[in-house]
This record gives sequence, structure tokens and C-alpha cells, in this order.
Amino acid sequence: MLIAMSSAIATLKVPKNPAVRRVWICAQLRIKGNSLRKLAQREGVSHQAMSAALMTPNVHLEPVVAGALGLTPQQLFPERFDHTGNRICRTRVPQRSTQIPPGNA
Repeated sequence: MLIAMSSAIATLKVPKNPAVRRVWICAQLRIKGNSLRKLAQREGVSHQAMSAALMTPNVHLEPVVAGALGLTPQQLFPERFDHTGNRICRTRVPQRSTQIPPGNA
């Protein structure tokens, strides 16, 4: 019950302003002994990509950040979802490839 209560309290404190929310997320991660850089290393992405996901929609990294805070992406980034939980904003498809382009030796 304490976990459910703390999650409910945390969702009430999530700032709506994206710039303020970014600072809030970084502070909450620090409180939990985590950071954007640590999350990025664990996910195998650059820390710049992780930081950018806080300001622009990213299907892959939003759940990572939200999960680290004990929230859902819908709770952390409500402006990116409609009332049913469906994404309303366009996102970029991750461009990940393990293939070496031809001509590079």
C-alpha cells in the first residue's frame, strides 16, 4: 500500500512544463541513486539520446525513464498521450543497425 501511495503522490508532483519536468526527473533519479547517464549506459544509447527523450517523444526511452521513477510514460509525459493512453504525437523510429555499410573497411 505504501508503494501505491508513493506512486500516486509522485504523479501529482510531476511538473507540466517540459523544461521544469526535465530538472524534476533528474532530481528524482538522483534521489533514487540513478541518473540519465546510467540509464543510457544500461540501454546502450548515448546520454544525449536519453536527455533528448525528456524533451521530444521517444517510444523506446520514455518507458525506461518512467520505469526508473516508478511511473508509466502516460503519467510522466501526459501531453504525449490521449485520455485512453494512446500516443497522440509522432515519434521517430529508432535507427539501429548492426550491419556495416558497404565500402567501409
